[in-house]
Amino acid sequence: MNRILNLARAILTTGRDPQSFIGARWLVLSLRVTPKPLRRKLALWILSLSPHYFHREAHSDYRNLSLNQFVEAEYRRNRSSRAMICDQLLLRYVKPDDEVLDFGCGPGFLARAVAPHVRTVFASDISPGALECARTINHADNIRYIYSGESGFEQIRDSSLDLIYSIAVIQHLRESVIEYLFSVASKKLRRGGLCLFQVQLENDQLKKENEWVQDKSPIGILRLKYGLNFFPRGEEFFRKLAAQTGLALVAVHSLSDFLTSPFDDLYYQHLIILGKPSIDSESVQ
Repeated sequence: MNRILNLARAILTTGRDPQSFIGARWLVLSLRVTPKPLRRKLALWILSLSPHYFHREAHSDYRNLSLNQFVEAEYRRNRSSRAMICDQLLLRYVKPDDEVLDFGCGPGFLARAVAPHVRTVFASDISPGALECARTINHADNIRYIYSGESGFEQIRDSSLDLIYSIAVIQHLRESVIEYLFSVASKKLRRGGLCLFQVQLENDQLKKENEWVQDKSPIGILRLKYGLNFFPRGEEFFRKLAAQTGLALVAVHSLSDFLTSPFDDLYYQHLIILGKPSIDSESVQ
């Protein structure tokens, strides 16, 4: 029953683009016309409409909380976990004058954690609703929230970024979207810059993208379009795609090498590091 309810909410709130969760125009407009003192509360409520952002299954004690209590608890959990990812992983790779891109920023918790440590954060997402929520609850003067498409990425100068990172995103993307991301990264990254991408490597327990596509049942079609699916891929897939787009796969790590405890599912997944071909791989491992 929960799966059916989640799917119904996804259909009502998804925007035009694939996986544009809470991207429906009515959500964006409702935030923009809401008086500023009430906007934060509405943004948190909107995020609760999608289990991809705020979900009651995150903690067993959420079940008995009111809606207001639940969204505040999820706000604190997201802010805390993204601060730890920033501190334990990303701060190893950034400097105060850096310009960075957060690809798939969602509501902006990680971008907000990174912002005090760099010059500029470009935070991109495919969902207009998520970006509007991010501007409301995770604003900072040096964060520029942009659409993950040509109109957004053209705001970033070519060969200007020092770091591009993407956390809890790539395993949900179709192959064509990953190809687009790699091509954007190659164009916008300066020589010597890096990409840090968290990925789901191949796992016998997870269906591959072609298996999802082959499922032509009504539920299968709806889940492929509206669900937050996991698409595991092998290391060789990323190596070949990097080479095709002018990048190089420098290193692959378990995220448990960086994170001190399993406070998030990311702890059990992997990090790939990409760079321009001239980069010395030994210096970033």
